[in-house]
Formats: sequence, C-alpha cells, structure tokens
Amino acid sequence: MMKKNLLIAMLFFQYCGYSQVVIGSSAASSKNILKIQDGTKGVLLSYANIYTSFPKYNASAPDVFDDYPNLIGGLIYNKNDDQYYKYDGYSWNPSRQIQGIYQPKASRLGVSSGITIPCISFGIGFCFAGSTPTYLAADNRSQVLVDNLALKNTSNVTIKQSGIYDVGVALGFTGGSLGFQVGITEFKLTLQVKYTSSSDWETVVSKTNYSIVFVVDTQGNKTSSFSQTISLPAGAELRVVPEISSNAISGGALAAYGTDTNSINSYIAARLIKNY
Repeated sequence: MMKKNLLIAMLFFQYCGYSQVVIGSSAASSKNILKIQDGTKGVLLSYANIYTSFPKYNASAPDVFDDYPNLIGGLIYNKNDDQYYKYDGYSWNPSRQIQGIYQPKASRLGVSSGITIPCISFGIGFCFAGSTPTYLAADNRSQVLVDNLALKNTSNVTIKQSGIYDVGVALGFTGGSLGFQVGITEFKLTLQVKYTSSSDWETVVSKTNYSIVFVVDTQGNKTSSFSQTISLPAGAELRVVPEISSNAISGGALAAYGTDTNSINSYIAARLIKNY
C-alpha cells in the first residue's frame, strides 16, 4: 500500500513539475503549458450576447468598464458585433478597432480646451467660430487616451514619422438656440493638414451632421465623426475645424454652441499603417 501511494505521489509531483495539459494528442512539448492538437475540431471560448454583460461593466465609468489588473489578457466573443474583445486592465477592446492602449503605432488624443460658437438669427442664421479646439488632453488609459506616436507638441498635434496613416476624428457639439425659427442647422467638422511649417492649412475631408429646428432648438448635442487614410510627412500638423451654419428662417433668435470635451464624443486618433 505504501509503495502504491509513493508511486501516485511521484506521478503527481512529476505532473506538477512538468505542468502541461495536452488535448487531442499524445505528443507533449516543453514550449507551452496547454497544447491543443490542430485538426477538425475547434475551441469554443466564452461569449456574450452584448458588451453590457462583460465582466466589470459599469455604465457610470468613463469607458463603461472598471479597472481590474487581474483580468488582463481575458478574451470574450461578442455575438452582437461578431468579434473578440480583449481586456487590457482598463476596458474591453474590440479586435477590429484601429487603436488601443498598448498599440505602439497609434495615438488617441482628447480635447484639452474647447471653443464657444455664438450664433444669431434674423431671417437667416450666422455663426462665428473664431478658433479651433485643442486636442492636447493628458493621457488617461481608463478613457483610452494615449499618445504612443508622440503626436502632442506644446501647442499643436504634429506627425513625427512620415508614413500612411488612418486618422479618425470626432467632435461633439453642445448647446442650442432660443427663439422662433424653422429650418436646418448644419454641424460641420473638417480635418486640415499643414504639411510644412511655412505652408497654408489644407482641407482633407469634411463631415456634416444636421439638426432640424422647429421653434426652439434645444437639441444641440450632436457629434460629427469620420476616418480618413492619408499620407503625411514628418512635421505635418493636424487640426480640426468646427463650423455651424443655419438656413433656418427666423424672426430673431440667439444661440450658443460649444465643443464637448468628453473623450467619448471628442477625440483625434491616428494609426501608422506604413512608414516610409
């Protein structure tokens, strides 16, 4: 009996020392802990019907997930949008996103200072945007704000390495108008590039969102966003220009719109696809 127990103990300690599980094959390897034989059968990992059922979901958190370092590397398949999500210690990130916290070739910058856009309507509306929002907010991983490409200078966003980039831009508009008017308010967002320090700003692409106005417009919370693939030289500067215009017919109305500094609604993201 003692010899039998000793044999079992030796096998147990040998197993613990080797610490490998092999599934579907009798051939072990010292290069991994878990080995699953390739073949006609797959592996089914955990899944969810929607991201709100993911672990650490918190609707009140800035990125809707609580921070939890012990879950780093976790994988969940989301049936709702047909892709895997990976947890990075701060939030669950979709596999098809263009940027991520630990993506060395990407940056996502938040708005450090917004602007106010006053409007006046008498017959036809006029709005005045005298400046542009500044995308130089401090890095905050819980809000997925990282500058891995070192795009932030003291007062501007500058490309450090020549290459082909995916650039995504989003800006939220807040506020509204008070007064009698009927028509459409246009919220326009433009990405501009200054290719050299001595060149003029050039428009790359614009995106428009509309708000239907009837009597009183209190629905100023609009977001315009787009993405664009563009070739950029080192030293090129990026900026985002917001515009608001209206064809609303008015007997007299005032409006005050602003740019949202919430990183969920307002950001500029860039990913280096290929350098040259």
